[in-house]
Amino acid sequence: MKWSLYQILMISLIVVSMWSLEYISGNKTIQPVSGEWTAVNSAYGTFFIVALVVTFFYLIFLFEAKKEKSCLNHPIWTIMPKISVIVGILSTILFIIGGTIGPIMTWVEQWRSLLYVFFVYFLFLIFLFIFSFEHKKQRASQQSQKSIHISYIWTLILFFVLYFLF
Repeated sequence: MKWSLYQILMISLIVVSMWSLEYISGNKTIQPVSGEWTAVNSAYGTFFIVALVVTFFYLIFLFEAKKEKSCLNHPIWTIMPKISVIVGILSTILFIIGGTIGPIMTWVEQWRSLLYVFFVYFLFLIFLFIFSFEHKKQRASQQSQKSIHISYIWTLILFFVLYFLF
């Protein structure tokens, strides 16, 4: 029960973080001049937010691993890499189609918070994808916590490398 409460707390912190971002971006009093660098539009800030959300996912999975009857021991984890790839590809295709010819752009104009939902969803898919491969590798040794730690590090490395590439 204790670990489930911690997981709920982490989900709440994700929601509060995204609400804070929306609040800060909606209440900017000084508009930046075109081409001017500001701390609000900083790439460092973006990387920090990505790292923060990934850290929350890491803690959610870590708390799940500490439970006696963890869902990380379920047999579905043997095929989870395939499932996460399929869901990720379908989600990306639907997002692109919905954004170009579908209603997503209209929805985002009306409810800007949908951007944060999409952002968190795709970060979760990336973390789940990396974790599912690592968990499948570690499954024989039953070391879920080790695979969670490794997945966290690899996810941060991935975003760190992407940060410097783009």
